Amino acid sequence: MQLIKMELRGFKSFADKTTLTFDKGITAIVGPNGSGKSNISDAIRWVMGEQNVRQLRGQKSEDIIFSGTEKRRPQGAAEVSLYFDNSDHQLDVEFAEVVVTRRIFRSGESEFFINKRPCRLKDIHLLFADTGIGQDSMAVIGQNRVDRILNSKPEERRVIFEEVAGISRYKSRKQEGLRKIAETEHNLERIHDMMSVLEEQLEPMKEQAQRLQAFRQLDGERLAYEGTLALQELRNAERLLSKAENNRITAQQEHDAVTAKLEQAAAVRKDLVTRMEEENGVLRRLDEETLAVHNELDSMKSRHEAFSSRQQELAESFRQAGQDAGLAEKKEEQVNEQKAAYSRQLEGKKQELEAARQGLSLTQELFRQAEEKARKAAEAVAKIQTESAKRQQDLFVLTRDMEDLRRRLEENRSQAGELEKTKSDQEQAASRATRAVQQDREELSQAQQKFQSAAALLETWEGKRREAGERLRQAEQAYRSLRGSTAALSQRIRVLESMEQEHEGLGRAVKTVLLAQKPWRSRVCGVVGELCTIPQAYATALDIALGGATQYVVTEDEGTAKQAISYLKERHAGRTTFLPLDTVRPRSRTRDEESASSMAGIIGFANDLIQFDDKYRNIFSSLLNKTLIAETVDAASAAARAYQHRLRIVCLDGTLFNAGGSLTGGSIKNREGSLISRRAALQDLKAEAAASEQKLQELVRQGNELRHAADEADRAAAQQQQLRQRADMEQQKLRLSVESMEKEEKQASHAASEAAQTLQKLYVARSDIQVALVQKEEIHASWMEEKPADTKALEERQQRTQDELEQCRHALTDRQVALATLEEQIRHLKEQICQHDELSRQAADASREAAGRLESIRQRQEETRQLLQDLTEHIKEKEAETKAKDDEKTAFYASREADFQKSRELEQQIHGFRDEQEQWNQRVHAAEVQQEKYRGEIGRGEEHLARQGLSREEAMKRRREGSLRELNEQVAQLRQKIAGLGQINPNADTEYQNAVDKRDFYHTQCEDLLESRKRLQTVVAEIDEAMSSQFSQAFSEIARHFQRIFSQLFGGGTAHISLTDSHDVLQAGVSILIQPPGKKQQPLTLLSGGERALTVIALLLAFLAYHPAPFVLFDEVDAALDEANVIRMAKYMKNYSGTTQFIVITHRRKTMEAANTLQGVTMEEKGVSRLLTVKVDDMIEKGS
Repeated sequence: MQLIKMELRGFKSFADKTTLTFDKGITAIVGPNGSGKSNISDAIRWVMGEQNVRQLRGQKSEDIIFSGTEKRRPQGAAEVSLYFDNSDHQLDVEFAEVVVTRRIFRSGESEFFINKRPCRLKDIHLLFADTGIGQDSMAVIGQNRVDRILNSKPEERRVIFEEVAGISRYKSRKQEGLRKIAETEHNLERIHDMMSVLEEQLEPMKEQAQRLQAFRQLDGERLAYEGTLALQELRNAERLLSKAENNRITAQQEHDAVTAKLEQAAAVRKDLVTRMEEENGVLRRLDEETLAVHNELDSMKSRHEAFSSRQQELAESFRQAGQDAGLAEKKEEQVNEQKAAYSRQLEGKKQELEAARQGLSLTQELFRQAEEKARKAAEAVAKIQTESAKRQQDLFVLTRDMEDLRRRLEENRSQAGELEKTKSDQEQAASRATRAVQQDREELSQAQQKFQSAAALLETWEGKRREAGERLRQAEQAYRSLRGSTAALSQRIRVLESMEQEHEGLGRAVKTVLLAQKPWRSRVCGVVGELCTIPQAYATALDIALGGATQYVVTEDEGTAKQAISYLKERHAGRTTFLPLDTVRPRSRTRDEESASSMAGIIGFANDLIQFDDKYRNIFSSLLNKTLIAETVDAASAAARAYQHRLRIVCLDGTLFNAGGSLTGGSIKNREGSLISRRAALQDLKAEAAASEQKLQELVRQGNELRHAADEADRAAAQQQQLRQRADMEQQKLRLSVESMEKEEKQASHAASEAAQTLQKLYVARSDIQVALVQKEEIHASWMEEKPADTKALEERQQRTQDELEQCRHALTDRQVALATLEEQIRHLKEQICQHDELSRQAADASREAAGRLESIRQRQEETRQLLQDLTEHIKEKEAETKAKDDEKTAFYASREADFQKSRELEQQIHGFRDEQEQWNQRVHAAEVQQEKYRGEIGRGEEHLARQGLSREEAMKRRREGSLRELNEQVAQLRQKIAGLGQINPNADTEYQNAVDKRDFYHTQCEDLLESRKRLQTVVAEIDEAMSSQFSQAFSEIARHFQRIFSQLFGGGTAHISLTDSHDVLQAGVSILIQPPGKKQQPLTLLSGGERALTVIALLLAFLAYHPAPFVLFDEVDAALDEANVIRMAKYMKNYSGTTQFIVITHRRKTMEAANTLQGVTMEEKGVSRLLTVKVDDMIEKGS
């Protein structure tokens, strides 16, 4: 086996795709410090399976991906591939060339490939195991590996010797065998534990099955007696129902008679009210007329007062208007005088403005002439300066272009020579590759036909095998999952049953009563929570509905409750509530409650949703008969609001709506501690566990059938797989050969074509460059003969014109300021004159307006006096009309008082009839309630018979003779006997038989596991024997080679390796004892740097002498050696280079001289490594 080449892409400083080719012999990798040489060593270790990033000189996995530079972006992945020549099949694959690839992404994901096929890291370790370049070998010795080997503990050092001895594969097989033995031991232990638990359960299960049989006999007799009692209760309820119906009929007749009287009185009152309503129209008319007369009188009086006030205001306004008219005339005279003065000033300013405008016009003409002269002088100077600057710039550009053309011409000639040689070489290579491709394609066609026939048969069997395997895996997974869930269910059931038996969750007082050893204890029925069965869906709601009542103690009679209370007092055990069956009475529902039960979202009444013995009906009626159960909070809220919060409603999530409007709610904790939830959960868990056991048995049967089918498919598929692999290997070899030849042909043809095209372009470009260069040189020569113009006289003339222009500008500015001042003064005077015109007009208007107001006020005074006189006469007339209307209204009210008295008397009679009607209505309702009650008792009695599985006819057939007392005594005795049996498991007989079958199954499994463990122990013993023999032989030979090579490298001295425990060859560590020539024996840690490096080199060469490795990589291990020792090391590498490739990263000249190939690593671009290859042997041959 030989390492052919390595490809890197994005690994550390190798940003671009880089290929290193390794020939036989010694390859030296050289370059300056920091150029990336050691990154090649890291890349080889990484692709061969190194997982510790710190060993690769990094802190985290993404550190080995190219991180970017100032000019390059970071890459997203790193990839390294190693190409091996496996023509000797040292690697355990059938390919002549093996490519191992590893790829990592910045996200942390890694990929591994062997010959471009995805694989696991474990597959790569197994591929290189026992080849000398495995995971723990010394094939790659880095800069810090020397110290790590010498400073390691003897047990850690042993791993290297095991890799060289070739027992790594044995170790992995042994570890696999030991793991399977441990799993077998664990399975045996688990089965023994399960068998122990099962054996402990068998006897109690047998007793439970026997108790179940006795229970069924006693329970059948109990049903007969309870059926007889139920029949008698039905007859009593039917008799009481008939009596209640008679009472209802009588009350209904009385109710109808009172209703007739009520209707008669209501009709008389209605006639009276109708007549009074008609008189109301007359009364309303009188009220309206009287009110209108009073309103008109009040309005006239208000207008009289208003006119008097207005007459006084007009007198005051007349006096003020006379004063305003005198002031307006005086103001008009003053404004006219000021207007005449401003007009005289305006005439003088206009004359001054005309003279200023003439002077400004003359100054502007002078300024224009000076400005024109300055502009022309400046343009002349700027033109000369621009032409001079442009000439200098063009001359600089021309010189630079000439130099660039000469450089490009030289590069063109050099590139053309290289391309001519490349074109010739690539055309010859393409011709050779074409002939080889044609031959390989013919052979590949034949191999593909063989492979396709084998693959078709294999695909058929593989499909059957995968189908059987997948079904078996699913069955086994389902079995394991179901088995785990069944065990968890059983554990929970045992815990809940234990809590039941120990009365977990009950108060101290309740436990004391239930555990009492007193005669009255037999008359204690239990606590409320244990006397009913509640579906799991309603457990939370009913637990909240009962609240603390779940722990109330139910007794047969009041005397028992009193005895229990006395017992609690004696024991100082606390307090609790007792519910005697003979004193607790049921609670009846109201009509609102019955109506609310039919609303949307209301499930029903709480006591209708649970199951209990009929003897406890009064108990649960007292506690739950008036409590409604709702599906959601919204439904409960709607029902509560509809009936004014008079109901008690509990939601399924535990929210409680109390009568009165309060709410109780919030999060519900795990309520297995409560009796209700615990019993509901226990019932569901038992049903679920029984179903799981049946499924387990079915899965075991299916698993056995599927396992047999999978084995048959495996055997057939294995035979076809062997045939297919042989055809596939032959096909792969030919395909790889074809692909390689095609790739070489394409590359050679493409390279030759590109070289020809590039060469032609270079010839055309050379001609263009030469023509351009001659033109540039001619232009340069002509420009150098020209002389620049003189600009001094033009600049002096420009300065004179600028001075003259500045003087004109100052004079022009002064005249413009004076002209603007005069214009502003004239504008101000014109504004003053306009303002006084407006003021004069306003004063004249004010004078005229004052005269008009005086005349208007005088007319309004006369009108107001006349209106006051007319209004006084109208007020007198309206007062007389008002008195007449008031007298008419008083007389009408006196006549209506008699009708009101008669109406009140009829109202009293009607109220009396309505009270009597309500009384009879209540009696009818009470009779209906009794009817409903007795119908309910009849329904419950029939339901009770139905729960017992009996109809009336069957109950009559099984009827027992005796009085009601005797029947109750018989039922009590039977219940006592049933209670004496203890807790009864209804599935006890089935569970007992299942447990017996399970015990037999465990015995069979245990025997199979013992046989499997025995076989595995035999295999591990055989592996230990082979490992011990092979390691001892290898260790002895390595020790001999190490002593010989050490003496030759050091020029004397001794080196000895030994096991720390010679009796335990497979576990003992490896000790190394060194004595350099002329020195005493000393620990490895006291050796100098050069001695340590030579010791490790001697150990590696000893390994190679025993088992040559395909290649070895030294990363500057010769840095600490002197010149003589470097020569010795190079000599040994030459001797071993026939069987082992050496890749040496070095700075030492003597090592480079011994190399057959030099690989130079440079960093022309900062942060990016480049490669340069020199084949020393070829250069020597050419030189000779």
